[in-house]
Amino acid sequence: MLRRAPDRTSQERLSALEEANRIRFARADAKRGLKSGEVSLYDLLMDPGEEIRGAKVEEMLLAVRGMGRVKVTRILREAGVSRSKTLVGLTHGQRDRLIRALGCDEEA
Repeated sequence: MLRRAPDRTSQERLSALEEANRIRFARADAKRGLKSGEVSLYDLLMDPGEEIRGAKVEEMLLAVRGMGRVKVTRILREAGVSRSKTLVGLTHGQRDRLIRALGCDEEA
């Protein structure tokens, strides 16, 4: 059975589109920062910004220079983190294990 999308006014659709674009641009900005080294992976994991809380951990790790799919998969497995886990969905234990597996700390 197909479900229809809820009826929305053009203003509501425009508002939702603007919100989605804001989040998309913030995530792209965070990825660029990770790749260039301007954004610390430790800081991102410990306190993700409001716009990127829903981003997948795997997606953010792949943005780091020198991290490919194989390495990211190994690190996630070592830390006991699912590929579909989001930044906000990490437990304290998962976050700690991930930071240890990545070898990053506060100064990095």
